[in-house]
Amino acid sequence: MNPTLLLLLTLLVGLEISFTSVIWANVVIIAIAIVVMLRYRVHWLTFVRLLLIPLIPAVGIWFSIRYFSTAHSVHFAWVMSTRIYAYAFLGGLFNAATTTNATLASLEQNGHIPTTFVYGMLGAFNFVPKIHSEVAIIRASARMRGVNLHFWSPQLLFKAIVAALNWSENLAEAMTSHGFTENAQRTHLKVLRISIRDYVVAGITLVVLQFILFSHLP
Repeated sequence: MNPTLLLLLTLLVGLEISFTSVIWANVVIIAIAIVVMLRYRVHWLTFVRLLLIPLIPAVGIWFSIRYFSTAHSVHFAWVMSTRIYAYAFLGGLFNAATTTNATLASLEQNGHIPTTFVYGMLGAFNFVPKIHSEVAIIRASARMRGVNLHFWSPQLLFKAIVAALNWSENLAEAMTSHGFTENAQRTHLKVLRISIRDYVVAGITLVVLQFILFSHLP
């Protein structure tokens, strides 16, 4: 599916289940997300993370609603717990179905997001490995002087911010030297379009979701 349409669909589904109290809808969303991720052959460790990371907030909110709320509602406790997992698996589905570069490219071409924002985000994401490398270099240099810098050390944070500012200036100069100008007509190596099939799949998904949400299933 087109990344922009998939992003909108994911946000709409997440928004709808935020205002409903149907356990069955959350369970179906989790099941569909698992099937889609299996289709994309997601590594089994991803499923383990999706199960374990939301476990503490899910269990915490279940006990809070069940034993410490005014109504002590078991139903609402399960609604909130399964909703947390539904959000987590929706994110896992989106992450499995597309990539950061494809999403940003689609947002520019199909979502008409300003190119400055898109290329700035793309540059920021591509700088993440370089930031990790730079932090490791700064900490190694400090240890050579007998100073141990932790991740919360102000000196480490300051040096990392200075390095990031230098990289941002270099990125801006590189974009200018390559002829990048805002709102100019640009060509694309890979043109992304929203097909009729994408619209059909998104429409069917929303219709089925409405049926589940408003069919008064427990």
